[in-house]
Amino acid sequence: MSSLSFTSAALALMRESDINDVLDIERRSNPHPWRREHFENALKCGHLCIIAQEAHSVVGFAIARALVDDAELLLIAVSPECRRSGIATALVNELAARLTAISKSPLHLEVRASNEGAIAFYAARGFVRSGLRKNYYPNGVLGQQREDAVLMQRHLIE
Repeated sequence: MSSLSFTSAALALMRESDINDVLDIERRSNPHPWRREHFENALKCGHLCIIAQEAHSVVGFAIARALVDDAELLLIAVSPECRRSGIATALVNELAARLTAISKSPLHLEVRASNEGAIAFYAARGFVRSGLRKNYYPNGVLGQQREDAVLMQRHLIE
């Protein structure tokens, strides 16, 4: 799937039956992955959970939660073999459109300070740095070391 063009993939709301595929992507993408119950709770709480599918397989996902006036991007990941094909951009755009439709702006996120690729990705899509959380992420064995989080936001409604 490395030559996948996003034009052949589709976006949909995540269902509980998608969690196994989402968990596989999450485990291959994050050093401290969410567990099944986190995804189940996200669905039960009504978070905005979007998946990208190619040939009936989940190839990416994004989860955001709507707050009072704004929203927070909690998690986004694309299957390693499908990265750099436009899937993450499509997921962010879909979240932004759905959140704009319900007047939630800005969209906030935090990203590991060491994840320069993700920071550049978000910046290219209109997110700006808005702060820093010191020692936010676990970064070592059993969480003994910590890593800073860069805070970013994008205004969805002007």
